[in-house]
Amino acid sequence: MSTAAAPPTPSVAAPSASPSSASRTVRYALHTTRMTVTNVLFMVFTLAMPVGMYLLFSMMFGDQAEGQTRGMIMVNMAAYGGLGAAITAGTQIQEDQRNGFLRQLIVAGLSPRSFLSGSVMAASAVIVPALLAVGLVGLATGVEASPAAFVASLAVLWVGLLPTILVGIVLGMVLKGGAAMAGGVVTMMVMAIFGGLWMPLEMFPDWMQAAGRVIPTYWISSLGEWALYGGHLPVTGLLVIGAWTLALALVCSLSMSRAVGLSRR
Repeated sequence: MSTAAAPPTPSVAAPSASPSSASRTVRYALHTTRMTVTNVLFMVFTLAMPVGMYLLFSMMFGDQAEGQTRGMIMVNMAAYGGLGAAITAGTQIQEDQRNGFLRQLIVAGLSPRSFLSGSVMAASAVIVPALLAVGLVGLATGVEASPAAFVASLAVLWVGLLPTILVGIVLGMVLKGGAAMAGGVVTMMVMAIFGGLWMPLEMFPDWMQAAGRVIPTYWISSLGEWALYGGHLPVTGLLVIGAWTLALALVCSLSMSRAVGLSRR
């Protein structure tokens, strides 16, 4: 007796696995970074302003303290450039919310936590060109520093700018429309002036000096100068920056729920 051969079983394609939360976060961060760095006006503003101000101030005061002032100006202007890039990149969230892109991301499976993490990653990447531009111009114009000290100074500034990224994200989620961008510009100016990035804090009245020592920008530049020239570690700066980071992270978490809720209306 012959046995009939069984018909071949059609192959069924295995369903493709949905991307993980980490993958979605990285994809969103890359997309946001690409959109930001290809914004010509944004890049020109965040690079040209701090570089131009560094050249001006270093020409006027750079030779003081046997040239060490030039390095301090470089650190301050690098911090200022990073500050502008961080806050402006953060407020881009408002644009995502306004045009419905945030809602599409949430519907497509991007969690609010991944959205927040991706925004921080993208802003962290965007501030790098500003730090490098001022730093390299500083080296080219006479700032004397060992390669290790130079890299350490920029790395300290990059890490220290985390609370300013969170400030931009909070503004982007709390304020609406053009108010987010205007609020970002005003906040950036206040943090730059009160933080002593444009002029030494000691030149201001006592009340401004007291106010400047409780905001992160003053300590960001202080830590950058410490990494460049050494001296006593400004421990108070670490505490101030840490406190601001924790408080702003909490506000971001609370504001994120509100932002997602608004996008679903």
